Amino acid sequence: MVSEVTQPLRTLSTVSWLAAAAFIGVLGGLAAAREMQTLLIAGIAGIAFAAIVARRFEVGVFALLLTLPLDIYGRIISNPIPLTAFQVVLVATLVAWALRILTDARHWVRISAMDLGVLALVFAAFISATFSVAPGDTLYAAVRVVFLWLFMLLVENGIREEKQLEQYFGVLIATAVFFGLFGFAQQYVPGFDFGSTHQNLALDGSVNLSRAAGLFEDPNMFAGYLSACFAAAFAFAVHAQNRTRMLVLLGATAAIGIGLVVTFSRTGWVGAAVGAVVVALTAPKGRRGRIIGGGLALVLAVMLLAPGQVAERAASIFDTERDLSNITRYGMYVSTVDMIEDDWVIGTGLAAFEQVYPEYRQPGTILSVRKPHQLPVAFWAEMGVFGLAAEILLIAALGALFWPRRGRPWTVFEAASLAGLLTLLAGTFFQYYLYFEYLWLFVALCVVSSRLARMKLKGAE
Repeated sequence: MVSEVTQPLRTLSTVSWLAAAAFIGVLGGLAAAREMQTLLIAGIAGIAFAAIVARRFEVGVFALLLTLPLDIYGRIISNPIPLTAFQVVLVATLVAWALRILTDARHWVRISAMDLGVLALVFAAFISATFSVAPGDTLYAAVRVVFLWLFMLLVENGIREEKQLEQYFGVLIATAVFFGLFGFAQQYVPGFDFGSTHQNLALDGSVNLSRAAGLFEDPNMFAGYLSACFAAAFAFAVHAQNRTRMLVLLGATAAIGIGLVVTFSRTGWVGAAVGAVVVALTAPKGRRGRIIGGGLALVLAVMLLAPGQVAERAASIFDTERDLSNITRYGMYVSTVDMIEDDWVIGTGLAAFEQVYPEYRQPGTILSVRKPHQLPVAFWAEMGVFGLAAEILLIAALGALFWPRRGRPWTVFEAASLAGLLTLLAGTFFQYYLYFEYLWLFVALCVVSSRLARMKLKGAE
């Protein structure tokens, strides 16, 4: 009996050390050939981390939350392809998870309807490579989608208990609080020059707006991250069982919100507003009226007290006549619809949109902007009817995920997950979030929260 138990562990240990030796050898060769000491150091750190997650892969699931916000500052190498700390942690955790599945008969892979919907997207991506105007770019993008799908599966299978899910949200929100204050410091603390900022230029070339971007390359991506976490933190505050916890969570929500404001991202602001509405609709019945009243008072206070730049930026959300960014987004939407009309069956190929777009570009739009900004229509434009079918399946799967819960109160986890997801989905109408890991993280959290709520309900019966 003892040998039956220890044999898989011996096998696991042998495989782990062989993999580690091979990995170190490859990294050493790359470092010597390319003089990349940074890569070698990162590789050694990766091996140390792999040894930890090999024993308990759930550690890796949590570590992903700490590497995700690093974005370009977590980049280890840029050529020939970008390699980030998040990707290293993801691969190490996926390997540890695979070994767990192979060596532990009690551990199985859970698949949800959402996972099948994303799998349909994976197939659509690879099918589009057959007809793509840029097959190499499409295949690379399809592989990225595969890893996003695996990331989802990893989170869904790594969090199996309500306590784990609560801790996971705790790390997510705490990290967002840090980066919310980080963004504020970028904007208003003299001499704080860490991270990235983006300068909006006027027509004469002068800087008319400085925008915090955290450690992200694009302030809109930073805002997407903060807006989803803002909605999640707000949901936890609304569902808090005592006043102290509520005040702490409202403070966390405010800190994240401050960082969101200084991104000056209208996409992030609109998304956060959608998330706040979802939080109000999923709140305990006795608190919905107070949330709506408080929300209206907050909006009024912001309108009266906000600095002029914030008010002007908010007022420009619907300006499609003078705001060049809005003009470009609207023009790109028109161009995308035209592309669909001309090739609605097979599309351009995933990640090949920008190769075709110049032929359809509308007058007056920014010449340097060539990548799609509206994900819902870009699915169809890039992957044809297969992309459209995958999109419909994803929407149907999301509906099927929460439909069974009708008639009962929302759990805090369901409310926070759905609010964060719909925040980002609202942003997809203005930003191309397909490769934005936080979108798929909140999809996975929706799956986990819904699954645990059903399990708890069955246990109560």
